Amino acid sequence: MDDGIALPVARTRGGETTGKLYIPSITRKPIFPETVTPATIFPECPTIKEETYNRLIRHLQNFRSYSVYEGVEETADEFHLPFDTVRAIRSQFLQRKVIRHYYVVKARTDRLVAQWKRGSTLDQLARRQDFPPVLLATFVLPKLGYTKRQIKAAIANPQKANTARLKRELKEAVKEDDLYSPSGHEKQAAEGNRREDLLAVWLDGLDLEYFTEEELREGTVEGKTPDFLLPKPLYFQGEKYNWVESKASFGDKPIHRKIVSGQVGPYVEYYGPGLLVYWYGYLDNLACPGFDIVDRQQLGLA
Repeated sequence: MDDGIALPVARTRGGETTGKLYIPSITRKPIFPETVTPATIFPECPTIKEETYNRLIRHLQNFRSYSVYEGVEETADEFHLPFDTVRAIRSQFLQRKVIRHYYVVKARTDRLVAQWKRGSTLDQLARRQDFPPVLLATFVLPKLGYTKRQIKAAIANPQKANTARLKRELKEAVKEDDLYSPSGHEKQAAEGNRREDLLAVWLDGLDLEYFTEEELREGTVEGKTPDFLLPKPLYFQGEKYNWVESKASFGDKPIHRKIVSGQVGPYVEYYGPGLLVYWYGYLDNLACPGFDIVDRQQLGLA
């Protein structure tokens, strides 16, 4: 038998496989000539120490808006880090802060509505609560008689709000909120798709065939599927990899724990060793049992 991969083709809710699909290997020449080392092609990118990361988070706490760009340039300059890395760290920090505060702020809805009726704007209320203004609006608007459908429509187009005041305030909230505004959601989705497209181009350039996550799910494979499953292994820095997973994120500990338990761990179990790509860098002390971590610079995609 060659180096092809036997894929689970069906899984019960309990995770048991009911069959296998064997994808045969495809003859490929080695990716790197023996006289050229991968390190000369893909320069090493410095990772971030946890102590530096913690200082960076404390610095970002000085900027209380929910724009993922506020304070990023200043922080990047101070810590000598790429702008996009700091932006990704700030975005993830803000998302976790929302999760911690969500039910606390929601429990204050009646008080917030009363303050709004006394003249405070949605943006002012959000800043006092240190909370995203669009998300706060979804707490307030039902108390003003809006249905879920009307709320969604008004956030997508503030001109559909039923008063001049709300039209003005929702427009401002959407402008200030990079996490929960429609444009924010679109940017996040588009960014992830762009990164996957770049990895596909990179694999094409190495003359490697692959199955994308969409192709696997459209076929017979169910359950956990990586972004790219390789019928013929990728050889990179002396190691062999059967899959590649793309994350348009910075690899901090909370993100990494979630990805390993929910995605990458099962990939290793089903498909063997793989490569996890954190596009904006990662902490230098992350555990990676059965797989390796790189960022875009290490793949020559900076």
